Amino acid sequence: MVHKETFDAFCEGIKTETYWKNPLTYYVKSNNSDLFIYPNIPSDVKHKIRINWGLNLDEEILYVRDSSFWNDRNQGLVITDCGIICIPDNEDMNDRIHILWESIDHVEYKDELLYFLGYGDRDNNCPIHISHFLKETSAYSKRGAGYIFQRIFTRMAQTQTPKDVDEDLRNTCELFDNLIDEGKNDEALQIALDYRERTSNTILTPIIAKLYNQKGQYIKALQLLEDDFNSLPEENLYWRSQLKYTKYSLYESNNELYKARKDCLYVVKNAPSDLTNEDDVSILEDSMQDFRRYEDFYIQHFLEQPYNERKLIVPVQSYTDLSQKKLVVVDINNLPAINFPMGHPVANQLYVGHPYIPSKYIPFDNYELELIEDKIREFSQIMQYLGATEINIESVNSSSNNKDVNTDQKLSGGADYKFISGSGNGERYITNKLLEDISQHINLHQKFSPKKTPMLPNNLVWYQNEPSWQRLYNQRMQGALLEHEERIETKKSQVVENSELKKISAEVKWLFVQANGNWEQSMEEKFEAHENAILSIHVKFAPLDSLGKTSVQDTIKGTIKNTMNSLTSYASSVGNIIHKILPVDMTDIEKEYLDELKACLEEDGEISSRERRLLNRLRERLGITEGRAEELEAFLLNPQLTEEEQEYLDEYKICKEEGEISSREKRLLDKLRVKLRISEDRARELESSLDLN
Repeated sequence: MVHKETFDAFCEGIKTETYWKNPLTYYVKSNNSDLFIYPNIPSDVKHKIRINWGLNLDEEILYVRDSSFWNDRNQGLVITDCGIICIPDNEDMNDRIHILWESIDHVEYKDELLYFLGYGDRDNNCPIHISHFLKETSAYSKRGAGYIFQRIFTRMAQTQTPKDVDEDLRNTCELFDNLIDEGKNDEALQIALDYRERTSNTILTPIIAKLYNQKGQYIKALQLLEDDFNSLPEENLYWRSQLKYTKYSLYESNNELYKARKDCLYVVKNAPSDLTNEDDVSILEDSMQDFRRYEDFYIQHFLEQPYNERKLIVPVQSYTDLSQKKLVVVDINNLPAINFPMGHPVANQLYVGHPYIPSKYIPFDNYELELIEDKIREFSQIMQYLGATEINIESVNSSSNNKDVNTDQKLSGGADYKFISGSGNGERYITNKLLEDISQHINLHQKFSPKKTPMLPNNLVWYQNEPSWQRLYNQRMQGALLEHEERIETKKSQVVENSELKKISAEVKWLFVQANGNWEQSMEEKFEAHENAILSIHVKFAPLDSLGKTSVQDTIKGTIKNTMNSLTSYASSVGNIIHKILPVDMTDIEKEYLDELKACLEEDGEISSRERRLLNRLRERLGITEGRAEELEAFLLNPQLTEEEQEYLDEYKICKEEGEISSREKRLLDKLRVKLRISEDRARELESSLDLN
């Protein structure tokens, strides 16, 4: 043989390349008569081929399709490790197509033709009809063989380089290596860039990207890799895999493992088995190990991603593609810590993440209805806790169902992605379906007989993100509010914008088709835009003074709960706010020590040396440190007061300085206490601290 690497590429391709999981031999049948595939080519056949076709003795014959009438071995198509020869008619043996692998950049299959494209522009090509390669005439066999041949032939061509190109590359690499050894990285980078510009060859693109990354130009490196990847034909898996391998490696070096996972899968699915990196390690095997790592990290940290990056998910039985922009794909057999409704998840179905419950995912089909129901249930619960006597909910813009008939269209597995990638900004509206569902599910009329003190319920989800609800709570707690109308719109809880629906539909459709599903028009309708539904909620309240007595302490607790819910992402700030409102938390042991300290101060406000000695013994027995004892004593003598507490204490102090506090003054102080939202117990503590001093 002349070219062992080319020979190996053919043999490997015959074994490993498939179309819809079927190898070449499924579509092309060797028959020992007029179609032969290496190694099953008899010696007498090879001998006649060499003589009739004028082949060099060293050329290895790999494939023979004899189309001569009497199997004379002088008409048809022959593939060798040097190239392809096609003789359509044996009446003129010189009228032949002869293509050398070294002159081919890559091969593409389209419209039953194999296009052998040379270096330069796309007009430099030679087409050969697929019928010259096989006997089978079915469209299915032609398509299967055509797509496998294009990959095998591209691999074979990549093992050979034109002599002039090879020499230019050799000289460039030699100069590049010398400059790197001399520490002249910038000059080396420019040499590589010049070669890339001069030849439109991507062979040096990985090293160029790495040099950019070393210079801190990470984004530029990624863009270069992406541009060159897109410039290569889809069939050029060898170099496209090399570029993706470099790209995901750069992502990892910059700690962007989520993005690395996406590009790594492409390499896992497409890298030729003989492709190696600079350390002579199989890129395919390396990427498979890397993907397992990335996948584990992704699953463990899934909920740590920003909501918009995990908002839409599609579980699948096996990965085929992770290039989606609008949704994320997860393995249904290895899901993150997320929850689905009963009977879910279902493979290839779209789910929407709840905007305020990170682990909850809802089927896309009815997510708007579920979110609006959830929101209204919480609002109604809050109103009931605040003393509602009546709640009426009705749809403002309900209407009848659209009865238009649509033609049912289907798209079967195997379709071209470009065909189904929707474009444009047009929006069709299902104007009535959601409104009708809401009318059926949510119209509500309830009456209550409240008795308890108004308060906020626990475990609220929507409240902290609804300022109008918070204002309503404050109005109600002030005592004057008896009636309220709230309007809730579906568009305000809509997490998928209507403008996104076309792109989302195209990505879901592509995943569905890849799984050999049939995409029907009824599925398309799920991605139509919905009209905004408006719900009116009318609430009547019982008078506040007719309910259980509202203690100021309960009001303060409600305010604190409100504040904590609103500021959950600012934990330290919340801690500071609570510290200002409530006394320092103390253990029972510390309270026992504080009670003894108060008893010592009751008589004259001072602690004698004897009392101090006894207090120290008590402190040691209780296991309280000296520092903590000083904090407790300071808290008792100089408590940290809020502005409201300080105002009340100042007023009490003025009254106290004028002598005995009269019953009239006590009533006025009590009104001030209520206004300042200070509980009776807390007021007594404040007064006692002043009396002790």
